[in-house]
Amino acid sequence: MRVFFVRHGQSEDNRLMRACGWSDCPLSDAGREQARAAAPLLKGIRFDRVFSSDLPRAVETAKLVLPGCEPELSDRIREISVGHISGRFRTELKESLGEAYLNARDRHDYTAFGGENDDMISARVFEFMRMLETLKDCENVAVFGHEGTVHQMLNYVLGVRVILQHLRAPNCSVSVFCYENNWWKLEKFSYNNAIIPTINTIKG
Repeated sequence: MRVFFVRHGQSEDNRLMRACGWSDCPLSDAGREQARAAAPLLKGIRFDRVFSSDLPRAVETAKLVLPGCEPELSDRIREISVGHISGRFRTELKESLGEAYLNARDRHDYTAFGGENDDMISARVFEFMRMLETLKDCENVAVFGHEGTVHQMLNYVLGVRVILQHLRAPNCSVSVFCYENNWWKLEKFSYNNAIIPTINTIKG
């Protein structure tokens, strides 16, 4: 079984430099363009199952990359929750919260704001990965989610903890994992093609 993971396109929160987390913000116009441009990367692949985070930016990406699909929604592959600071401008968070916000961001730990830490997002994404291992008669599976999602999937497959700042996944990039004979392997990480517009965005 091959699992094709696609990070969502640029969201409105990305564009406006706001903390995302579990925000229900949609894609930006540029994000929709990115998603349409990513469609050729998966063209010709017959997907037995299509999963998506239940957050709107991931669902919208799935429907643009794979027109006509109705993805199975899962809250286990959401982005990390940033709690009650979701939707607030990052510049304002730096000014009002200072070190508390910067430490949360750098340590990937938003529990001080009612959100999640790295262990909490990994627990639910790992549960999703174990569910994938039980699928029968699936040759190709598509998963649409977030940068935090793919980093945790990578952690699961490699058995190590990836340092987020050292390995980024651009909007609408594709990563491919293979599960065979009870073993996972990484085939490709975070690739795209030249026609996908590149936009500098903050994680989420």
